[in-house]
Amino acid sequence: MFEDVKEISDPEKEKNEYHFFYNREERLKNAPKIVKDYYEGKMKPLRGFQALYKNKANLFILLALVFFVGVAWIYTGFNKFRNYAKIDEIDCNLSAFSYADEVYVNAGFNRNIKSKRTDAADIKIRFIAVNADMQVCEEREDFVTYQGGEKILRTKFSDFDVVRIDALVSVNGIEKELSTAVKR
Repeated sequence: MFEDVKEISDPEKEKNEYHFFYNREERLKNAPKIVKDYYEGKMKPLRGFQALYKNKANLFILLALVFFVGVAWIYTGFNKFRNYAKIDEIDCNLSAFSYADEVYVNAGFNRNIKSKRTDAADIKIRFIAVNADMQVCEEREDFVTYQGGEKILRTKFSDFDVVRIDALVSVNGIEKELSTAVKR
């Protein structure tokens, strides 16, 4: 089968193409500069935080990471939670929790600390219970005249499938929507 294969190689061709140095000093003399620097100890690896900014590609990744973290931090700082709103210098806070197949809802109203107003305010609130299928299952309305201090409006829903409470709060005609998840 392999009788017709010639196993003779050209000694002139081998001499020119293949060259391997068995001597370490000869290998290092013909090696590239980066290899010589590594063997001489001139090349120190980047450690710690330097590895993030000394290389140009890593610097771009670091700057992008800082940018996105900053945007997320600013976004969360300027956008308050959905269960809080400031309406006509009155702070409104909505909370809900579940206990024994009942959902208890609290809406707290407090005059803003920076506010200089002392006049009365008409507060209308409409509580909307939303079940697990994102369908409105029950609604309640309440009204109070706020004259200062802390006012809390409470209501309860008998459906234990309620997962979220939405509230439409109107203070002197200015309306905002609040929403909170029911804590179990």
